[in-house]
Amino acid sequence: MPRKPVCTPEQLAMYGGALCTQQEVADILGITQQSVSEMLQKPAYKEAWERARSVTRYDVRRKQIDSALEGDRTMLIWVGKQVLDQRDSPKEIEVNQNVQVKYIAEWGGATPEELPAGGDMELIEGELEEED
Repeated sequence: MPRKPVCTPEQLAMYGGALCTQQEVADILGITQQSVSEMLQKPAYKEAWERARSVTRYDVRRKQIDSALEGDRTMLIWVGKQVLDQRDSPKEIEVNQNVQVKYIAEWGGATPEELPAGGDMELIEGELEEED
């Protein structure tokens, strides 16, 4: 006689949406991680699990971006690093064959709250040296 399922795809999706690991789901349901893995081999369970996890990741990402766009400096810095590949360390970029530009994001030990607001940044200019 076939065993009764431990949970429905919708119930499994609830755990997937909370980004639980398979081991955490197993602990909650009182089964083995192998049983959860076998459950996820079934298309209905797998689709429900993956969709719920994707929706949660989207929701978190959307909140992070909304927070950054509302002016949260910490989130602006974090999103800039994650999405725009911005870094705190020096980076050299080649402008043309004769000139290299070096920029450094200098936080000077300041916390994100102490950083200047958008238009208050200071542009520091210098002379370029020609290479022979």
